[in-house]
Amino acid sequence: PTLDFGEAFFTLAIKEGISEIVHVNWNDDINSIIWLISLGDWEEGFIVFTQNSIKCHIPIYAGDMLSFMACMLAHCTTSVTKGRRIILTCF
Repeated sequence: PTLDFGEAFFTLAIKEGISEIVHVNWNDDINSIIWLISLGDWEEGFIVFTQNSIKCHIPIYAGDMLSFMACMLAHCTTSVTKGRRIILTCF
């Protein structure tokens, strides 16, 4: 089956694990916002935003939804200490 998000999203990416390398999504449209939706059961998981040598660690819990401009903010995630984390990325 297909998912129709209308014009809200064009793609849904599903990933288990982490993106530990700090990166910027260069191919995203400069005006686009991505949405992260977290599923699973885990302990100690963070998304990290890094700008001008300043790091901001934001905890992520199951059921959280977070949006940001991934083409503008350098970001990565940290490993979980226990459990399984699945992230749905809508962009």
